[in-house]
Amino acid sequence: MFILNSKDLNQKQINAINEENSLLLVACPGSGKTRTLTYKIATELTKIKNHHQYIIAITYTNNAADEIKERIELLGVDTSQLWIGTIHSFCLEWILRPYSLYLPRLKKGFRVINSHDTEEIITNLCNQFNSDNRLSGRNRITYWNFEYYATAESKIRIVKKDSKTDNIKKIFKQYLTHLKENHQIEFEQILLYSLKILKEKPVINSILNKIFSYILVDEYQDTKNIQYHILASILNVENQNTKLFIVGDPNQSIFQSLGGFPMKKDELEELTNLRIEKMSLTDNYRSSNKIVEYFDYYKTFETEIKASGVHRGHSSVITFDDTVQKNDLEETITELIKENIEEKSISQNEICILAPWWINIISLTRKLMVQLPEYSFDGPGLAPFVRDIDNFWYKLSKIILTQASPRSYIRRMRWAKEVLKELDNIGIDISEISNKKLLRICNSIDINETDGLKYLEEFFYELFKQLLVDFKKHKMLIEHYEAFFDSSKARIERLKRDGIDYAGDISTFKKVFDQKEGITISTIHGAKGLEFDTVIAISLLEGMIPHFNDSNKEDSAKKQLYVIASRARKNLHLISERGRMTAGYKPQEYQITNVLDDYNYSYD
Repeated sequence: MFILNSKDLNQKQINAINEENSLLLVACPGSGKTRTLTYKIATELTKIKNHHQYIIAITYTNNAADEIKERIELLGVDTSQLWIGTIHSFCLEWILRPYSLYLPRLKKGFRVINSHDTEEIITNLCNQFNSDNRLSGRNRITYWNFEYYATAESKIRIVKKDSKTDNIKKIFKQYLTHLKENHQIEFEQILLYSLKILKEKPVINSILNKIFSYILVDEYQDTKNIQYHILASILNVENQNTKLFIVGDPNQSIFQSLGGFPMKKDELEELTNLRIEKMSLTDNYRSSNKIVEYFDYYKTFETEIKASGVHRGHSSVITFDDTVQKNDLEETITELIKENIEEKSISQNEICILAPWWINIISLTRKLMVQLPEYSFDGPGLAPFVRDIDNFWYKLSKIILTQASPRSYIRRMRWAKEVLKELDNIGIDISEISNKKLLRICNSIDINETDGLKYLEEFFYELFKQLLVDFKKHKMLIEHYEAFFDSSKARIERLKRDGIDYAGDISTFKKVFDQKEGITISTIHGAKGLEFDTVIAISLLEGMIPHFNDSNKEDSAKKQLYVIASRARKNLHLISERGRMTAGYKPQEYQITNVLDDYNYSYD
């Protein structure tokens, strides 16, 4: 029986966990949001009396889902009645797969394509369109012109608004036709068709409402309107059974351009027909008082933030450099890394380099690796294959590439369960295969191959040989197999073109799911939820932060700078390098982000 340990929590966290009504919890950076969410889920799991009921937890990333589930399991709580994952995975698991027969578009079956498939299809359509219409130079349409998201009005909205918009819409229409003809759907259509099913078959909402005792939503500030409506369809039924626990920080809402926003309490209540309480977590246990005071300036949503952790009195260093030239950037960052490690005794694992776009850091990373061969570098953009979490072979590769150890046992057991469930769903007899047996076979296979993709290919064949299963007889497994290897080959080729020569090595593959080691390289959006002793942020330039497409530039810039600064525990180094030029007919030099330039702060 799980008992809440008050020594692990402060009173505000305890109050949130014990709240009986639905709750909107506003949590500042470093306030123990994940811990509070974890304990809330654990508490509600112990209250379930009916084995047909589930707790649903929606996270922004799959990594967050894995972390929370692992924490709950370490508390000794049974998670068999917990479902946790992203909103897309939720819609696939609970709406599309069981109820797709209700939609003519999906009733003959469908396959969810990954980001590589999307890029390939749209690129081919763009090339054909450009050729047919004799478009060249700046008038050409490319995959990178396509930003879009699904809306609650059952439409897909194109973000970009300029002279290319009409052509982009024409190509996008061809893209949707291609998907329909090939019985495929993409990520935004998962949301679109899920809401459509819930609207057209309201009895499904009632069924799910009876099954779910709680729906918990993490990082609610990045939730799209269509996602709110999907959840509200399930919540707002007669004889409501499901409660809502929704947590996040409106100041970190940096996905507005793709439709994410923090819905207000009264709007949530109206949409869900629930009585929702509101509470706040205001103690920052992460950063020094100096760091907290710095990022507090960038708030766009008024809330209290107080440094309360062990680092609150740390003599932090906050620097800003707007003089370094782009070509000298790696030398400046090299000096900052050495200074933090050698003089301030910061571990390499506690240093992060952030930039607005991956293009800003791929070549920089290569140069830093040459300059600092004694240190390691890690980042999702350096991964050799697409993180397609719904792909069967991606799920299996997590088990294969993660070193067997007591520390990874629980995680690998959970992944084994997911893999066997997928095999069962497609009609393969798994009655003689337990989670432990699958892991035991995986641990026994020894492949002598240094090429990552060849290693996995040989491993997959040997594993299924020992399982006495011919996976080539199953269409879904073949489709996923081809998608996994095609997208991985393209990803590796791109990384090699960028100078990451070892991208295809098996040693690189095995680092993807291992505990992170080395200096982290990430975009600002990818760093949400992370924290480090030292943060180094580059390319803080108007047109990058904020993005040139952002409508409310000041608001967007403040939120991104807030996210950057609040990742740091001890030290923060901000850089607006000179010499970066805009693309186009008349290139101009990028200037310092206005909001940053206007902050009259006495930097160290």
